[in-house]
Amino acid sequence: MNESTILTYLQVTSHTRPFLKKCYDKQEHPKSDHHAYQNAERFIHGLILGEEFWKAAASTSLSVQPLLYYYGLNHMIKSCLLTVDPGYPATAKVLAHGLSTRKRKKQHYRFLEDDIRIQPHGLFPYASWHLFGFQSDQEKISMDELLRPLPTMQDLYGLKGTSFSKTEEEWPALMAYFAVLYNLSMLVRYEGEWWGEMQQMRDRDDYVFIVHFLRSAAVEIPTLVSSWLENQFTSLPK
Repeated sequence: MNESTILTYLQVTSHTRPFLKKCYDKQEHPKSDHHAYQNAERFIHGLILGEEFWKAAASTSLSVQPLLYYYGLNHMIKSCLLTVDPGYPATAKVLAHGLSTRKRKKQHYRFLEDDIRIQPHGLFPYASWHLFGFQSDQEKISMDELLRPLPTMQDLYGLKGTSFSKTEEEWPALMAYFAVLYNLSMLVRYEGEWWGEMQQMRDRDDYVFIVHFLRSAAVEIPTLVSSWLENQFTSLPK
């Protein structure tokens, strides 16, 4: 199936409602009809908004791309969550990012050495568990640890003379993209001077790793979301 086919197919309520109902029936939810009816439009709007953010990012400058990609992925993930949790979001806690990082970076900051902290509540841990059955045992993780295992980044690491090395945990690729985009979006919002200098000066490794990551994310993330939804769709009874 073409990566965009499932995303297009599920953008009308006549397809989405029976899809969601089957998802909830599979979970033996007692109100599957009700929730499928209530969630269909929310599910569709999440996919559409995600695509709109993606299109906007593709046609704009590097300066704001991380913000658009990050929030586009947020919408896509929330749509995916509606297939496994008909009551999402049950509390305000799950609406937070679920990650944190220093808003003011240290002097001589290097992106690959930076890290994010995983919070007990919020979208990141909630989606990690409900979509992938994944729960990180690490309190924090560096950008290098997140980027290095991604297949689309390994050639770039190879050019730098550093090969792939197994990390402590095997993260779902979609959640690794989420975490890196989160940190990049924070740089855009709170470290405008560093972000601007990185683009203008191009005097550090950070620039090539960030640009390459964003270019690969533009292609890989919709593919990963489509694949996840396709697996959900094909696992249901006809």
